[in-house]
Amino acid sequence: MPQGRPPISTTTRLYGHFAHQIEHRPQPLAVAAYTLFDQRGVDALWIPLQVPAEHFAAALAGLRHLRDFAGFTVTMPHKVTAARLCDALFPNAQACGAVNAVRIDPDGRLIGEIFDGVAMVQAMRAHRAIDAATRVLLVGAGGVGQAIGVALGLAGVGSLAITNRTQAKADDLVQKVRRVAPACDVTTHAACDPAAFDIVINATALGHVHGQGPLPIEVARVSPMKQRVGTSGSDAMMEQGRMPPQP
Repeated sequence: MPQGRPPISTTTRLYGHFAHQIEHRPQPLAVAAYTLFDQRGVDALWIPLQVPAEHFAAALAGLRHLRDFAGFTVTMPHKVTAARLCDALFPNAQACGAVNAVRIDPDGRLIGEIFDGVAMVQAMRAHRAIDAATRVLLVGAGGVGQAIGVALGLAGVGSLAITNRTQAKADDLVQKVRRVAPACDVTTHAACDPAAFDIVINATALGHVHGQGPLPIEVARVSPMKQRVGTSGSDAMMEQGRMPPQP
């Protein structure tokens, strides 16, 4: 495998990350991107792009004409707007109405996808099969929860129970999953017993961000032989056969 990126030249491809952050924050995505570029010898640069929401559409319109740009990632508050401005969406993004990654084709077309749910499903499949017999409890129906719920439906889970503080968001996610996965038995509940499910996913900030409060899941109700907790942003997953890491 080639090591190190080639020198910057007229053939160097550019990738951006659209955000709008008031305070300075570290850019772990930049470190990951450059590590991959170096490992694979990719002639590319990854650039953080700070754009206020009211100017995002104009910035994206200009980006279509910059032939050096091959794509970009995007975070809040731009995910929904970016999806509306794309020329084509993959099934997950189409169902969610949001994107976090966009490819720019040579003709300037924007092709969008959202990977929050896709990544969760891949992580689950690394440890167990996902099929019509799989019962999943999803706690949280915000942006990340929406993406995970849709991806679970497209992955073929048989049963999906959704619980969320705001019932309207849970109801909205139920309809999205039913549209993309009619065979999935998807319901909403004010509260669920984790012991009744094969996999439990926490798609809220609770339990992950200091000061946000404890996990919204009664972990004691999940057998130690059926637990695995993995974190990705605001996600926690409990799955058969693994113990959660110690704090």
